[in-house]
Amino acid sequence: MSEADPPPRASAPRDWLGAPDTTRPRVCGAPEWRAGLKATPESFRVDEVLGFGPAGAGNHWLVRLEKRDMTTGALVDWAGKATGTRSRDIGFSGLKDRHAVTTQWLSFPHETFDPEAFQSKCAEAGISVLELDRHDRKLRRGTHRSNRFQLTLNDVTPIETHGDDLPDYLDRRCTVLAEQGMANYFGTQRYGRGHSNLNGLVEWGTGQRSGTPKRSVRNWLISTLRSAIFDHVLATRLEAAKLQRVLPGDLLQLAGSRSRFLADGDELVTLQKRLETGDVTPTGPLWGEQGSEAGEGVADTETTLAGTMIDRLGGETWREWFVHWRVASDRRPLSVHVEDLSWRVEGRDVALAFSLPPGSYATELVAELFVPIEA
Repeated sequence: MSEADPPPRASAPRDWLGAPDTTRPRVCGAPEWRAGLKATPESFRVDEVLGFGPAGAGNHWLVRLEKRDMTTGALVDWAGKATGTRSRDIGFSGLKDRHAVTTQWLSFPHETFDPEAFQSKCAEAGISVLELDRHDRKLRRGTHRSNRFQLTLNDVTPIETHGDDLPDYLDRRCTVLAEQGMANYFGTQRYGRGHSNLNGLVEWGTGQRSGTPKRSVRNWLISTLRSAIFDHVLATRLEAAKLQRVLPGDLLQLAGSRSRFLADGDELVTLQKRLETGDVTPTGPLWGEQGSEAGEGVADTETTLAGTMIDRLGGETWREWFVHWRVASDRRPLSVHVEDLSWRVEGRDVALAFSLPPGSYATELVAELFVPIEA
């Protein structure tokens, strides 16, 4: 790699807004097989790995629960009513899929929590209590170490009649993913069924809806817009074959932390080696009022791509609201390592198991291997 390797050009970026998983650029290239996803909740299992255990003492209770076909929000609401605890006083780390069997941790203030009564109510509701002990603090968002996924994909069939057989295909692609990681897209699930969230951005941004959205609506609007910008930046960089390159001005993130630093042009060779060993990864923008936090070159590209996306979804209204709502700029890794990836072919089904860091989506790992067909 040349030390003068430039950032991806953005003079005429391809439009990836709302692109389906079948066309968005992938680390492994376009999938050659299709597979059914989430045929039943049992075919999509998620286990939250906290990374630490209950303290055994303190003013809170830490509880590990297993639920089926239930969102985290619904679980928290139910648990609040079951214990007489305000929902805002119940702590949780991550949001889990609804159409799945999931385990996750909740924390409760000890004043409103009766362990025996809670376990009885869980049994009546079909919720399993797996662990329960005292803890010294409320559980905060994003504090878990990872999520462990066990998926069963059904009706796996080739898109074309030629190419590798399924075991060879999976072995080849999973080797690449284990070595290089996966593209850390938010994915189309952030855009709503039928891209309804994107349509909402346009309606609010162009004045088709009058006034100012209330806070709950504002949150998903901003989340959707930031996701669209990030995915557009990632797709453009991946298409230009720059995802596995350290570019001058990259804001790099250390593995296993949120510590970040700018890539110095004089250290690109060393930083490239650190990228290849998994010690650092480039980040992309979670857009806010401060704009891009990357260095010169990368920031110019991100600003151009973000401007294109914002213009498509409402233009100046969103630029004004980013400032008015004080939306802070942040970063997200463009790629993430896939840990403990394994697969097994069972007739026309494929069993996948792997771990991802908080905030990364199993559906995006599946999309590196298959064209997903959700039930």
